Amino acid sequence: MQPVIRDDDGELLGHVDECDGTWRALTVFGGVLGAHASAEGAETQVRNDGLASMADRWTLNGPGTIDEIVCIVEANAVEVSVSIGYYALAGSPRVTIPTDELRSGTWSLTR
Repeated sequence: MQPVIRDDDGELLGHVDECDGTWRALTVFGGVLGAHASAEGAETQVRNDGLASMADRWTLNGPGTIDEIVCIVEANAVEVSVSIGYYALAGSPRVTIPTDELRSGTWSLTR
């Protein structure tokens, strides 16, 4: 995976990754934003949507869950924490998922 860094402040926006001849635009935690024919197309999507996508609702699947709607509370290259439900309210149940478990397919987060 190649990191995409914002030029003015060095913030990690996400990653691009080549997979089976297609370039994928990925969030900082590895969630798939889209597939592209070129690295440049994937990078453009990361720059435009990478951080903003984390404000969206995502669907979580994993051990003991079936299509749970979640809100991303915190994310980085090592792990992502989500709040179960449509809103990240105080006291809402939360799950923290290591990014290597997302890459392995043990858990999945999709928009």
